[in-house]
Amino acid sequence: MSDRPDLSQHALDDLLRMLREERADLDVVREEILHRASPIIGEAIEETFSTSGFPHEELYRPGYLGLLNAVYNFDLSHGRSFREYAENLIKGEIRNHIRDRAGHQDIPGWMQDLNRQIELAEARLLRETGRLPTLAELAETVNITEDGLAEIFKAREAVSYVSLDASQRENDPAPRIDVSRIRSRHACPFPIELRIRLASALERLADLQQYLLHSLFRSAE
Repeated sequence: MSDRPDLSQHALDDLLRMLREERADLDVVREEILHRASPIIGEAIEETFSTSGFPHEELYRPGYLGLLNAVYNFDLSHGRSFREYAENLIKGEIRNHIRDRAGHQDIPGWMQDLNRQIELAEARLLRETGRLPTLAELAETVNITEDGLAEIFKAREAVSYVSLDASQRENDPAPRIDVSRIRSRHACPFPIELRIRLASALERLADLQQYLLHSLFRSAE
């Protein structure tokens, strides 16, 4: 006879209370909760991602990772109901999966740093002058030519935005950025064009590092 307890007669709320207890059979409790709560994944997919263009089976996998996270870290729910907590984590994992798969890969990572620098300069000029700066004033402050700023502005929306709807993704911003136009407005010891070349080289090394890391943990085919 198996020593595995039969939890099928317990309500989900009872099982969730068991998670907070020091029990020898916590793994069994978690497995039962996963079994009971797994329909939440399909419901989340139908509610939010039915038009994503990705098959249900593909989205179910990252959704299941979100559910696992909710079950094994329910103590981090900060008083939210299990369903609300699980739905948030499930949808978050699925969104990340879609954006990883469909995201634009042609926007370099250093562009985010440049955008942040521009935002900080704009905020400082607003505080100092009481009005929003002109393009020329902003270009002078960050020491980037106006043409260069125009190229950076092309990428602002595309840096972090990807539509969750497949048909809308056809119209997602995918600008062609002419990096050669991003140059320093005035001569300086470490001009922006040199910093971009250095950052690009470091990113290529980072890409190689990520490839090697993924290769280490990739399942054998």
